[in-house]
Formats: sequence, structure tokens, C-alpha cells
Amino acid sequence: SPKWDRRFEASSNVVASNEEELDVIRKEEAIKDKATAEQLEAKHQAWQRMDHKVILQATNLLQPFINDRRIERIQSVLQQRTKHARFLFENPVNPSNVWACLRTMDSFGIQYVDMVISSGKYKGKAAISQKRGMRTAMGSAQWLTLRNHGSTEQAIETLREEGFLIYASDLNPSSIDIRDIQWPSPSLSGDDDDTASADDDNNNHQLPNDDDRPICIVMGNEETGISEEMRAAADLTFTLPMSGFAESFNLSVATAITLAHLSAASLKGNGPLRPGDLSTKELDSLFLKGLLNSISKKEMITAVLKQNGIVLPDEVREL
Repeated sequence: SPKWDRRFEASSNVVASNEEELDVIRKEEAIKDKATAEQLEAKHQAWQRMDHKVILQATNLLQPFINDRRIERIQSVLQQRTKHARFLFENPVNPSNVWACLRTMDSFGIQYVDMVISSGKYKGKAAISQKRGMRTAMGSAQWLTLRNHGSTEQAIETLREEGFLIYASDLNPSSIDIRDIQWPSPSLSGDDDDTASADDDNNNHQLPNDDDRPICIVMGNEETGISEEMRAAADLTFTLPMSGFAESFNLSVATAITLAHLSAASLKGNGPLRPGDLSTKELDSLFLKGLLNSISKKEMITAVLKQNGIVLPDEVREL
């Protein structure tokens, strides 16, 4: 398991001499968790509401302040982003694990990530400290689009409304080896190379290969795994192959292995990862966000845009 990262120490210490003081801290934490979730959603909504023309105008104004190599790098990375698959982490424990997972998902082109942070699940001093570090880890992920749910029920409801299938990593006996999953493909019909395996009947949990809905991969808590609620809601549960004495992988390692399998299953442009499937507005929004993140003098950004009649929403400027 990754050691505690020092970047998460500043906001982590919990000082309480008795249960009554700790209960007050728990209530304060619940308020902060809710506020964090609302802030993330407000940022997401602010980007969605922005007029596409304004995004392009702001981009044209700020682009001259960034060197060509940086611009090419941002554009190259964004062209590999995908939204067909996203990840959800259910009440993780170690913020260092979360940070490592976010970095890995960025490397594999995942753009959208969900967290379930149920305040009531983090009761003791150590748990509350870890949860505080989680907020710091989430705030450090500048290149990903994050969303925080206050409960598993809320997360499941939102994902269903958005049309996502839920595939959860789980050690239950009926789970499928990830190597045996027949990932949905949009090009199955008329394509002999992508036909479903003849032994699909051996896995009664498999979904039809032409069910091409987007997929949310769920990773559970490092100690207890996914919740019973998530297990019941999952369309499919899977395990990662292991040959040693260890009973499970570290969360960040499990995430990396899962992503490697998803990537290998997507080599023909089908599978769960679909690089380049973001809409034009999504790409342009993320490119502008990349420019904003690349300019250190934030006051200059405001001045340049204001001179040209552009005022970005507060949620967008607060990067």
C-alpha cells in the first residue's frame, strides 16, 4: 500500500479529546463533504453552460501566451481522451491510493471519474484524517473531470439516469475473470473479427455484445470492497487474476491492472476505451481549461479576457 503522501498532511490532523468533540468534527466534516461535492458539480455545470463561441473566443485570446510545444502536448493528450468508460471509487481509505489511481487513469485517457464519499463511513480520528486527505487528492487532479456523490444510492441513481452499465470489481464467487468479459462492441454486426465467443453460455452474467451503453467501472474500499448495495446494482462483477498468496491487490495496482485489460480489449477501436469520442464542445472546453491551467499569472487571464468583453464564470476561473 502506498505510504502516506506528505501533500495530504496539512488538512489531515484531527484533534479531539473525547467522543463529544469527535462527534462535532464528524458533523463539520459532513458539511464540508457536501460542500466539496456541490463545488465539483457547480464547476462541471458552469463548463457545460458556457457558450461554445465564448469558449473559442477565450481560447484564441489566451493561446498566444502558451508556447507551441505546450499547446501541441495538450491537444495530443485530449485527442486520446474517452468518455465511454469512467471509473467510480466507493469510499476509498487512503488518499495516496486515490492520487495514484487518478494519475493512472489520466495516463490511460479516462476523463471522467466519480467518487462516493459517504461521511458516515469515516468515524474515527484516523478515518476522518484520511477522508480530509481525499478532498485534497481530488482537488489536485486538474486534468480530470471529477464528481463526488454523498452516497452509493445517489451514485447508482445518477449513473442509471445517464445510461451507464455498472461493472464492479468484486471477489464474490459468481464474479467473472476480467479476461473472460466479452466487452460490448458497436461493430459486431458484419464484422467477423469481432464476433462474440461461442462459450459465452458458460457465464450467465455476461451481457449481450451489442449492448453498447457506456460503462462505469467500480472499485471498492481497500479494506471491505464494494458495498452490498453496489453489488446488487452491478450489471456484472469481475475479478482480477492472481497466482500468489496475497488475497487482493492494492487499490492503485488493481486500478492499473483493470485499465490495462480495458486497453488491451480496445486495440481495434471498439471495446470499453474509445479514444477521441469526446464531443467537439467537450474537447474545446478541456483545451481552454488546459490553457488556463498553464498560465501562472491568473490576474493576467482576467485582464486579457475582460478587455475583449469576456468574463468567465467564477467556477471556471477558480481552477
